[in-house]
Amino acid sequence: MSRRFNLRQFQTELSKRLQAAASLPAETSRLGFMTAGQNWLVPLSEIEEVMPVPDILPVPGAKSWFRGLANIRGNLYAVSDLSEFLTGKPTPESSENRLVLAHRKHGVNAALLVQKALGLKQSGSQDAQGIPGMWPWATQQTLDSSGTHWNEINMARFLAESDFLTVEA
Repeated sequence: MSRRFNLRQFQTELSKRLQAAASLPAETSRLGFMTAGQNWLVPLSEIEEVMPVPDILPVPGAKSWFRGLANIRGNLYAVSDLSEFLTGKPTPESSENRLVLAHRKHGVNAALLVQKALGLKQSGSQDAQGIPGMWPWATQQTLDSSGTHWNEINMARFLAESDFLTVEA
């Protein structure tokens, strides 16, 4: 009986948190994730989903950071290792690895392999430093209230980046 109560309590809490997140403006809600030893932010409006890593079918003749294709609910997604794309070092395999799926409005089925998701971050809790990122698609760098450094990704720019679009080795 206590398990049912705990499950109900969990579902109630989860429902409250989802309703609270849905009531926030989309442009202030961002997903935080870690990859390549850095913290990253991407607006929730730019992504479709975050999910555990499914089986990935390698593609011969592709660059090493292009991991291959994954079947996600009957759709093929091109999976790229963001860490290896940025630094040349692959993401260490872990149960915390996640795929960040680009929103369908971008017109591509692209998935980024990241080290781990860090949860929702609100832009109001960060101070924009106005420093452009190292890459043209990294729009700005911010510090949160605890002094943690974040890079923000503009997903549309990232997906249009010629280096990212060139997957053949």
